[in-house]
Amino acid sequence: MKKNKKHVKSLYKTINDFMALLKIFMAFVFIGYFFSGVTVVNPDEVALIIRMGKLCGETAAEQIHLPGWVPALPKPFDEVIKVPVMQVREVRVSELAAIKLADDQVASNTIDPVSEGYCISGDENICQAVVLIKYKISDPVKAVLGSSDPIRFFDSIINDLAVSEMTKAAAQFSIDGLLTVDKSDFAVAVKNEIQSKADKMQLGLTILETEIEELAPPNYLKESFEVVNSAFIDRKNFINNAKSIREEKIPRAKSNAYTYISEAQSYYEATLAKAEGEAGRFLKMLKAYNENPVEVRAEMLENTRKTVLKNIKSLVLYPSSENSKAAVKTVINGGQNVRQGGQDYLPQPTFDGYSDEY
Repeated sequence: MKKNKKHVKSLYKTINDFMALLKIFMAFVFIGYFFSGVTVVNPDEVALIIRMGKLCGETAAEQIHLPGWVPALPKPFDEVIKVPVMQVREVRVSELAAIKLADDQVASNTIDPVSEGYCISGDENICQAVVLIKYKISDPVKAVLGSSDPIRFFDSIINDLAVSEMTKAAAQFSIDGLLTVDKSDFAVAVKNEIQSKADKMQLGLTILETEIEELAPPNYLKESFEVVNSAFIDRKNFINNAKSIREEKIPRAKSNAYTYISEAQSYYEATLAKAEGEAGRFLKMLKAYNENPVEVRAEMLENTRKTVLKNIKSLVLYPSSENSKAAVKTVINGGQNVRQGGQDYLPQPTFDGYSDEY
């Protein structure tokens, strides 16, 4: 009997110890479950809390939780959704691309719309394209309310919107423009249309950039288009070179013309001033001559004589035999003024003897 009581006590003790450990374990489980809703938000993310199917917070500041520790109730009471608002997502749209051919394959002169897509340009030519679209989430509230998985949803809807808008935008340009100068305008048009549709759908995203990775005619026309495109580039380079030459030559020609005009103007003014001066001196001399012709004539003869003698270095005069039986030889040394006593004078003629020859 005593032995049975001892076993019963031992059993009670074991049960009590087990229940105590169970309570401690349950307490840890409850504490862990209670704090399981606490979420760490990364620096490139923000978080939204959905409580019992409803977004927590009345204003945007209360609804959007910044990076760090975000306290929330455990599931199923709260659901913390992290939205990567700082990440730039990329969607490569290849539904309108041409089929890649192996080296030994020959391009077919037809397009199977089931296996490959295409666009039709404004001048009714076919082109195919691959576009890379970059976007990021700008409004996390709209992004979360629009879909339970916004990233996958956005990638899919942007791909579909891009295919639609590329087809419509291609019809606004000619095939030559799409392959050359209008390629960037085509990308901008696609970007703007996708952004417009996303705003109408209130997706809460921003299209950052649309890059055209490939925009080409069908495979069987690529060689012909490359020849045309090369000729177009050569034409453009020729025009640019001609413009460069024109920009170089025209300023130089204008500068030379300005120089010639300035020189001609200076020559005109100097010649005119000289002519006016000479005319003035002539009028003065004419007036003096009219008043006293004898004196003016004598002065002019004297000036002429001085000028002639000044320019003569040596001169020998022989009177003719008709005027004199004994010719007189006269030697005149002149040509330069001689300075004596502080004054300049012309040397007087010098006689070099007589000759007895008949």
